Amino acid sequence: MEIFFIGLSFLGILLFERYGLKTELPWMGKLCFLCGQIITIRSLPQESMTEGMVLLIYIYCLFWQDLKTYYISKKWIVPSLFLILYLGFPQNWLSSVSGALLYGLPSFAMHRFKPEWIGLADVVYFFYFGALLGLERMIVACLMAIGIGFVWMLGTKKTILPFCSCLSIGVWIAYLKGYTILISFADLLG
Repeated sequence: MEIFFIGLSFLGILLFERYGLKTELPWMGKLCFLCGQIITIRSLPQESMTEGMVLLIYIYCLFWQDLKTYYISKKWIVPSLFLILYLGFPQNWLSSVSGALLYGLPSFAMHRFKPEWIGLADVVYFFYFGALLGLERMIVACLMAIGIGFVWMLGTKKTILPFCSCLSIGVWIAYLKGYTILISFADLLG
């Protein structure tokens, strides 16, 4: 079953690259997706493997869309709604609502006062991923995204950062091992 799902999702990614982005992505992107599939299968229990793979496909497409175009279109509303209905919210509604508000409202205020610092798509995805992951795992996702963004800026020496790409990597890591990383940070500090 895993091999079938890997093949099916790989076919979906190839179709997205061909018709969604309308450009050919380098072979490195396909290799990264394949590695991401293997890590997802090995990291998640069998019961939640399908949900993790669906999230990986979504994250991969969001990553490349933002990286290549620096723009997230309104067409992402339907897959985003499908994903949140498919994955569901965390068990604790308070964590989900507080995650969305704690990360979405400051980013919205930052966009309102300094729109050149953060794009509207970044604001929307702070709300969205905060609700999807919950407060605890969103802490890990933001720390990972900031670290990845910092390294990215140093490596590329560009002044514009596709932050949704960095955030999507952080969300994927937080979805797989967010609670484990958070507990490790807490043990390290306390």
